[in-house]
Amino acid sequence: MGRASVRTDVHAGTAAAEAAAPRAGADAPDTERAAVTPRRPLFSAEWLSAAESAFAALPADEADAIRIGLDVVDPPERTVAALDVLVDLGSGALRFTAGHGTDRPTLAFTLTYADAGTLLFGDQAHRTRLFEHGGLRLEGAFLFVFFLDRILSQDVSGALAELRAGTSGLPEGADTAPARRTTRPPAHALPAHARPAAVPGTAADGEGTEESAVAAARDALPRTMAALTRELGRTTPGAQLYVSHAPSGTTVSAALGECRPSVPFTRESWPIWYCCSKAVGAVGIGQLWERGLVDPHRPVAAYLPWFDGEGREKITLFQLLTHTTPVPMALDPLHGTFAAPVEVRREQVRAMRLPPGAEPGTRINYAPWWAWFLLAEVVRAVDGRDYERYLTEEVLAPCRMTDTRMVLSPDEYRERADRLPLIHIAGGGFPTEPTRWYATEESCTRPIHGLNMRGPVRDLGRFFETLLADGRGHGGRVLRPATVMAMTARHRVGLTDAFGNADWGLGFRVESRYLGEPYTAFSRYASHRTFGHYGLWTSAAFADPDAGLAVALHLNGKVSQNEHQERMLAIGDAVYRDLGLA
Repeated sequence: MGRASVRTDVHAGTAAAEAAAPRAGADAPDTERAAVTPRRPLFSAEWLSAAESAFAALPADEADAIRIGLDVVDPPERTVAALDVLVDLGSGALRFTAGHGTDRPTLAFTLTYADAGTLLFGDQAHRTRLFEHGGLRLEGAFLFVFFLDRILSQDVSGALAELRAGTSGLPEGADTAPARRTTRPPAHALPAHARPAAVPGTAADGEGTEESAVAAARDALPRTMAALTRELGRTTPGAQLYVSHAPSGTTVSAALGECRPSVPFTRESWPIWYCCSKAVGAVGIGQLWERGLVDPHRPVAAYLPWFDGEGREKITLFQLLTHTTPVPMALDPLHGTFAAPVEVRREQVRAMRLPPGAEPGTRINYAPWWAWFLLAEVVRAVDGRDYERYLTEEVLAPCRMTDTRMVLSPDEYRERADRLPLIHIAGGGFPTEPTRWYATEESCTRPIHGLNMRGPVRDLGRFFETLLADGRGHGGRVLRPATVMAMTARHRVGLTDAFGNADWGLGFRVESRYLGEPYTAFSRYASHRTFGHYGLWTSAAFADPDAGLAVALHLNGKVSQNEHQERMLAIGDAVYRDLGLA
């Protein structure tokens, strides 16, 4: 999702870091520097001057940088309540300016003074928790939060640490420098299947092991595994792959690399599926449609009377499923609270306002959070079961997706916390950075509808195999054949956006390569009837009815949209070539 500007010059970060050689004492503990560094209140005039000096050695390209707008709701005396932050994702430079300029910010935060300190200076754990308490408001392109987080976490020049040492009144978690990550162990010190052992020619060790699965995958899909291996260490630390081709009897399941630092990715690891989760929820709505409990063309308010007034009553289930509501992604009401308690999110969706003059169906307005939150509420209203229980019983079970969780229980999270795959920010010239986004206990144990399903991509592949089989899973029927056709047919045609989105079914992305390379979703060889979904520049899953092919892939390295599409198409094309479908 997102064909926006993220610099991926592999030399930019390194050159900037060398140009900004660490200042004297920059690597010393904050407590030592505090004795000689005067402290200034955050966002005071003196602080802004110190920030300018701290980052002066780092170049900032205004044409390529992102802009962050901060509005502080409780500013102390002699501090500014509004300011802009220019963030160069290629050099790590930050520029702070009091007030707001005329350019629309990439991200606009409304938050408390303490939360602003945590956002800029907190470690990853504290920064991600800002989105879990319900007191933060965010507008803009949320995808850039991941890249901002890397810049703030790595602080490659030490300028942020210097500025922190001279800032007074920071909250707990932001008042000391985050611990520097230790250097990764050499490859030979890692477990065998966490090494880059997917180099062509490596022998498998034993039967049924991860190595033997990788070897079998190389034998069956040599081009595919070569394309996937090329990404290891470059755009991702690890991956899971599942491919099934019914006509040839080919089935491949393999895992490569690491799912988090020093932890091997296995076929049993539970990566987050991100927006691929939405396809599972869409099938649940399709079931309720079959049973006469919902009509996609009726307003949401017909099922949720509280979602009424202010133009909300015009929004239909169809618009939610096709992402054609009048609410732009940048105004998603759950932007800053996607992991907040459900009751907080319900109130924010209930009170959302439509942009004046916006008309549904006239443009693509992708809805990462609020649309599937509403669909989950509709499921609960018409069936009586909550969304998680309904889909577990009515979709996951018939598909035999036994290792998938709609949401983790607290016990499951604690038992697996040190083995859950993390998303890593890659590319851009800086070291790959593991992040805690969607990996904290709150984010894993609170339902984030349409986003935080976890399970092996083998299970995601089985879901698409069920749809290829006209809705019949290994454990029972999920949808009628006619409903599968209706859900995966083209319902949104003729609309495109800057993120490469084009034709859409009811909850499914439909292959649109006929529109050209920018809108090719899964493969240059995929048939016109191919349908599937993407997952926030990390995952992709699709089914090609004409080829009898199902593919599910997760890369736990997040890169820019353009680079992600390039690697996905390279892997997808290789699958078709290996199977003689090109």
